[in-house]
Amino acid sequence: MTHFDLGTTFDGAVCPINTLLHLSSAELDRHLHRMARHLEPRARYLVQVGLVGAEQEPFAGSHWEASRGDTSLRVDWVDEELDVVQGSSRQRSRIEVLTGSRAGEVVEEVHEMTAWTPATWAEAIAASPFEEAATYDGGTNAQWPQVDATATGGLLWHELVVRG
Repeated sequence: MTHFDLGTTFDGAVCPINTLLHLSSAELDRHLHRMARHLEPRARYLVQVGLVGAEQEPFAGSHWEASRGDTSLRVDWVDEELDVVQGSSRQRSRIEVLTGSRAGEVVEEVHEMTAWTPATWAEAIAASPFEEAATYDGGTNAQWPQVDATATGGLLWHELVVRG
């Protein structure tokens, strides 16, 4: 996510499912600079990045099942630890194969993530080649209402625009 060259530019890009939380502050900076090189001036980069508040409870808590063909899975993703002051989160993913040729297999991983607050996220964007045009709440049943940039929650979408 920090070292790539696609050899072209695009009118826009999307980065879903809190992927950028896997990056440290320095890695996010490199990623945003690299992305800006791949986007046209004033292009949009829509990223889903959950933000936490000072009194925030962990928001990673997803549990679902999925199937395709004869294979079905149970997936759990939970916060084990959240330190807002240090800007870190430890999350655990567990994928259990319920049916199919690999039934009984379990893949479990611990992910050391960055926990962004509205203030630290705003600082990171201000130091990047982007500006935040809008923030949307993807966690409501409404049509992604626009919310204040100081909002917190796990399903926030940030509309970033390449400066220029």
